[in-house]
Amino acid sequence: MCRPDSILVYTGGHDDLYARIRSSLSRLVPSDRYTVFHLSPEAMKKQPWVEPTTACLIIADTSELDDRSWANMQLYFNQAGKIIFVCQNRLLASLTTCGSTKKQADMIRMAFGSRDSISMGKDFEHFLKKSLKTLSKQGQVNATFHSKDFAGGMSYSVVLTKAKDMPLFLYMENSAHQASAIFSDATSEQLLAPGSRILPDSLSRVGVNITECTPPSLTPGVMVAQEPSIIDSLMGVRYGEEIGQTPKLFLRKAEKAVEQGMPEASETLLPIEVLNSAYPDVGFDLSLYFSRLRTRNLGRVIVYVPVATTTMDVNASFCDAIPTCDGAVIVAGRQIHGKGRGGNEFVSPLGAAMFTVSTSIPQSSSLAKTPSFLQHIFAVALVDAVRRLSGLDDFPLRIKWPNDFYFNRSHKVGGILASARFRDDGLLISIGGVVSTCLIRSRQYWFLDWMNMHEMKGQKEVLKVYYEFWLHSREEVTIEQLAEKGIIRGLDKCGYLQVRSKSNPSQIFSVGDNGNTFDMMKGLIRHKLR
Repeated sequence: MCRPDSILVYTGGHDDLYARIRSSLSRLVPSDRYTVFHLSPEAMKKQPWVEPTTACLIIADTSELDDRSWANMQLYFNQAGKIIFVCQNRLLASLTTCGSTKKQADMIRMAFGSRDSISMGKDFEHFLKKSLKTLSKQGQVNATFHSKDFAGGMSYSVVLTKAKDMPLFLYMENSAHQASAIFSDATSEQLLAPGSRILPDSLSRVGVNITECTPPSLTPGVMVAQEPSIIDSLMGVRYGEEIGQTPKLFLRKAEKAVEQGMPEASETLLPIEVLNSAYPDVGFDLSLYFSRLRTRNLGRVIVYVPVATTTMDVNASFCDAIPTCDGAVIVAGRQIHGKGRGGNEFVSPLGAAMFTVSTSIPQSSSLAKTPSFLQHIFAVALVDAVRRLSGLDDFPLRIKWPNDFYFNRSHKVGGILASARFRDDGLLISIGGVVSTCLIRSRQYWFLDWMNMHEMKGQKEVLKVYYEFWLHSREEVTIEQLAEKGIIRGLDKCGYLQVRSKSNPSQIFSVGDNGNTFDMMKGLIRHKLR
């Protein structure tokens, strides 16, 4: 599965506005083609988001944009970028109130690159003067300007349009760079009103594929154990009331659910039907899962939700409500808010199972002293499981530090997300990922094997195999924040990347995964934008 293109949404830090735009986008763009990210004011000032996989940038607030942000947008535009300005931005307000046509022309030309372009100057100023005069008199306008900058060899076009009682739109295109931008003075209410065509039409205009789609509705889940007595013996299980964090869990036994029904699933409430030994058809082969399970504890209780928010949140709520249920696995057929590292969302396609599993580790264990290393043990367990199941010792599944999996080096096929927190009985670890059904049961078994290997023989034995599976042996990289080039040596005891300086070979840097990401295509280790 190739990495989907990104649609970046900048709202100046207004989370509520982003949530509303994100909800609208979920009904317009296919999740297997595009991933939506919230671009923070801090991230806007950085350049790493300016890349070919950024399909579109939506700007919903311009009040806090500084010169660095505008410069990055211009850089993106000049690299075939697509930008949509919405929600009453200052540029259009300045355009319609500015008394100087020369200043108006300069505002528009800013997006096309060189402000020194002369060949389109006078004609463009005349076009704006005439169009804005028509707009002022009639309250509507529909005018188009075409020009070629012979000095730069670039073709430009500008369309200014406004129907009565509708927002003003300005569409600009640089055909040489295959770049385009749309400016609108639409309010957020106009943009997000039911039936509004502003957002879908704007996306289509800049080349984003629009597919009217209905996001899947959240569903109740089922809970079942390998032996019914396991659930009965758990302390903390309470039926018929809301327990846990968000989403709250509402447990009801199967026979009671038939009699009394179940509440509706929502982002704040997950109803769970507790099954007996009978395994109904729920979209997940429970019989096959338990028949192949080879662990004593891990995975013996499973919660399956056909459509969930994210298994990480459900798992956190489950651990809070029923802390005695160590080793339960949460599986979702689909997620509508899949969580990645740094709060990123990721695609949760049909045909793969998203899961999170938690288990506790005694504080006296060596792993409890270096919890950040656990994700690397889990990564080894996954690749090991795939190779065993495939029957191929050289199956080309590889680990990309810190938490991704690639087929060869070209296709990202999955990832894991790990978290840990201390509690009275030790360290509670939670690890989530996207795998096939057969891997869930196998991966848990081999994960325990590799954990035991680490505990009994130490990290060196695990790292020996980890280095066979990963992509980075002796790769040359640049650490962006230090402007330092180096050679990757391996991992340290915490699982951090060790890089030897090229300019000073005696100096070794340890790069943590908390806040850093590895761009393989550019050989760049940089701060992860949020």
